[in-house]
Amino acid sequence: KVTVPAEKDIMLGNVVAAKTRTRRRKPQRASTSTATHNTSTVSAAGAAGGPAAAAVMGKKVLNNNTSSNKARAKGGKDKVESHKITEYFQPRRSERKTGKQIEEETTIKMEEAISSGSCEDDLIVYTDEFKGRGVRATRTYVKNELVVEYKGDMIDYETAKIREEEYGRDHSIGSYMYFFKYKNKHWCVDATRESPYKGRLVNHSALRPNLKTKVVEMGGTHHLILIAKRTIEVNEELLYDYGDRTPATVAQNPWLINS
Repeated sequence: KVTVPAEKDIMLGNVVAAKTRTRRRKPQRASTSTATHNTSTVSAAGAAGGPAAAAVMGKKVLNNNTSSNKARAKGGKDKVESHKITEYFQPRRSERKTGKQIEEETTIKMEEAISSGSCEDDLIVYTDEFKGRGVRATRTYVKNELVVEYKGDMIDYETAKIREEEYGRDHSIGSYMYFFKYKNKHWCVDATRESPYKGRLVNHSALRPNLKTKVVEMGGTHHLILIAKRTIEVNEELLYDYGDRTPATVAQNPWLINS
């Protein structure tokens, strides 16, 4: 038996679908000319269809004439020229981003959210029977992701202490002042004045906080923000540790250490 390509072969791109037909021939008529014909057919297929086509045709046709092919390889005739894969397919450049690029993009995204106030859109204010107003998440947050800015008047420590004394004389005013230290200087964000900003309404928890505070610098000014301490799920209440452990304050507000 000798298998030869059909007269009507179908070639699609780099893949050759070759239909074959089989016929019985007398042994003495199978000569070297058949191998020569088949080899040229494969070379033409390789040129038209690329390396994949040559591989397919070579497997179907050339393997049937192994002895003739070996003889020609020794004589240096009719060798199939080898090609590099890069001649047909250009090397693909990696689109993976470096850690530095990811960090820069995250910083830019965070700064845009702070300056535009868009981070407020993913939070909802609700009222609790015991704690009063609180804030819940309307989407999922991952660890270290910006949640909201604690927005108010950024003032120095001396100014803050004066205001604190004034507020202390009016018991109807709640505590919305956050004291912190940044670059060896004491600061305070005074969010006592009623505003639409939701960060000021986030409640306290010393036992199960899901937020933590962080100071970031933007355009020469610094901002106090609240970021996710862990993964936060949809509809979860937002909580962070106010951090006040002074005996006098704890005596008046025991919830600072037991909630």
